[in-house]
Amino acid sequence: MHSRGGAEPLLATLDAYFATGGVTTETARRLHLSVRAVTYRLNRIKTLTGYDPSDPAQRFTINAAVLGAKLLGWPKHDLTTGD
Repeated sequence: MHSRGGAEPLLATLDAYFATGGVTTETARRLHLSVRAVTYRLNRIKTLTGYDPSDPAQRFTINAAVLGAKLLGWPKHDLTTGD
């Protein structure tokens, strides 16, 4: 992903969004952001990935990707070099 601030803010947004059951206002509260900022990030994720986190048919795929990234420690650990 290419985004200002890198992938970490977007992953944190998705993680909180899924943890709140897709409630944008609660996601914003947990992340100490405005609802507008959360909505912007979710739209940015949709643009970058082609998956809409708010679409139940696509939610599983992107949630699995977020969980996988967390398990692998990405993006803090470069997965291409094995570090």
